[in-house]
Amino acid sequence: MTGFRELARAAAEAMAARPEVPLALATLVQVDGSSYRQPGARLLVDAEGRVLAGAISGGCLEGDVAARAADVCATGRGVRLVYDLRADLEAIWGFGAACDGIAHLLLEPLPDPSWLADVEAIRTRRQNGAVLTVLDGQGGGSSCAVLDGDAASGTWRPIGHQVHGISGPELLACTRAAQRTGYPMLHDVRDDAALLFIDPLVVPVALHVIGAGRGADAFVQIARALEWEVTVIDHRPAMLADLALPDGVAVHVARYDDTESLNRLLESLPHDDRTAIALLSHMFDVDSAWLAALLPLPVAYIGVLGSRKRAGQLLEAVNTTLGERGMSVTDRMRHRLHAPIGLDLGGESPASIALSAIAEIEAVIHGRPAGFLRERLSPIHARTPTPRVFEHEAPIVPTECDTGRDDGHDRG
Repeated sequence: MTGFRELARAAAEAMAARPEVPLALATLVQVDGSSYRQPGARLLVDAEGRVLAGAISGGCLEGDVAARAADVCATGRGVRLVYDLRADLEAIWGFGAACDGIAHLLLEPLPDPSWLADVEAIRTRRQNGAVLTVLDGQGGGSSCAVLDGDAASGTWRPIGHQVHGISGPELLACTRAAQRTGYPMLHDVRDDAALLFIDPLVVPVALHVIGAGRGADAFVQIARALEWEVTVIDHRPAMLADLALPDGVAVHVARYDDTESLNRLLESLPHDDRTAIALLSHMFDVDSAWLAALLPLPVAYIGVLGSRKRAGQLLEAVNTTLGERGMSVTDRMRHRLHAPIGLDLGGESPASIALSAIAEIEAVIHGRPAGFLRERLSPIHARTPTPRVFEHEAPIVPTECDTGRDDGHDRG
């Protein structure tokens, strides 16, 4: 599941520009075999066939799904679509980009898209949550509810109508499983022909850039393109003022030599297992003070500019500082410290360094080794446990292909 911010923004813009044109939402709920996108991917279209936001394939299915939106909006009822991508796409669509898989989608009318913004708000608050979609036994379905909080104590907010025929314990168990794994789950409802598609809300990555010097803007630009939450911190107000930052970036002035203030600031910012810190000041005393405050935090990643030798000197200084506080640098702290920062991509410009660091953070967050995909022996994409597929539905062949959205890089 990704892209609720983009979907909510595009829906609001479409309703403002063309309020008379209905919207529809497609959700990828099941994949058999290989696919460019994974369950939880969504696509926003309108009844006039426009593709507005999101993606549910590498570009092959969007146009066909958009062409079907008018019928869905006219009937007011969701339909399930099954695309068999194992056929020879050169013969069917006129280009060779065959994927070895079957994609199952729900296409539903979206008369009130406000719940998309609600979902993004839950993610931004870094709360647990989930989106529940019920797939009925008649080949239809709809997004039914949004969970604000964790499975045990959160509140279900209905989307359009109440969820019927689902027991509390059953919903609790499968939602808890989805939130624990972080992957969408497809679950058979007992004594019913319906299926539950539970999409856990994964909080956005939070990146704290410490040091507003050369190259900080490149870190921010790339991170914002990934829809990460970004904060820039420096002890020099003038340096922060000179940065050209995109919208949505938080800025803080903080003295590195005021331990109490540093700790208060860090406590107010995200510092969980989807938080990364890039320490870019390249001043030894500044880096040492920040590292002493950062290393004890349960964040996923701390990267520091500089050489291996400098990193060793920093650790010695930090260990001394922590010793004065009754602590020491542990193996776990060393594991989350990446110094020198970044992957070995070969570039030396500030933008190249930022790219290598952001790529390393992405690999760490997803638990990947950051190698070449061509050398990966296991499947590229993590697979979602899916108790059942829609055997009764015949696969369809798209009537057109929106090749304009295909980037030519088929990971399927």
